Amino acid sequence: MEDIEATKIRELFSKGVEMRYQKGEVILRSGDIPQGVYYVVKGNVKMDVIFENGKELTINIFKPGSYFPAMWAISNIFNNNNFISINEVTLRRLSRDDFLRILDKDPRVLMEFTKRLLVGLSGLITNIEYLLFGNAYSRIVAAIILMAKRFGNSLDKTGNKILITIPLTHQDLANLTAITRESASIVIGKLKKQNLISVKTKLLVVNDLQRLTKESEVEVQEDGKSISL
Repeated sequence: MEDIEATKIRELFSKGVEMRYQKGEVILRSGDIPQGVYYVVKGNVKMDVIFENGKELTINIFKPGSYFPAMWAISNIFNNNNFISINEVTLRRLSRDDFLRILDKDPRVLMEFTKRLLVGLSGLITNIEYLLFGNAYSRIVAAIILMAKRFGNSLDKTGNKILITIPLTHQDLANLTAITRESASIVIGKLKKQNLISVKTKLLVVNDLQRLTKESEVEVQEDGKSISL
């Protein structure tokens, strides 16, 4: 159930400009000066960075109720990330001045914003931990668990079998974990053989979340509706 502060944020952004994107469209490019703060009404948006060697790392995936890029809005920090629609996306955009005015006027909204920012930072630290110290297997397992918790629908009464509602290709999982697509495919194949995951109508299914969690060497934290750092 949506809390009062989250409801208020949604209502405030409802006054913004509506923007629609098809799958794969670029919303904001690295180096662009944002035209405002974006609120996700429908669909999912990925935030990634592309390095000089051409490798792509997906830093975050936003779902409805999220907004970005917050650090630019607050501190005018240069945007070096790409924001791309994963599926059909509807956004609402507020100007930076309007967004800051809202935070200044309502302490409860400011508190909600701060909470999301800190939770997002905590999630980023966790990601760094498994990217630095985890092997390919533990990275993929951790990423699948995170996706299941953030974007999953339970397929049984226990909540142990979960359908991940956003499409995730082998390349997507590789980009989330900073490994090659080939390495991601090998790990995914192993997980399928163990019946830990399967595929249903092009969507990933976690067949046994408890067993899969035991496979991970890294604790994965769920941040609910996160915001871009």
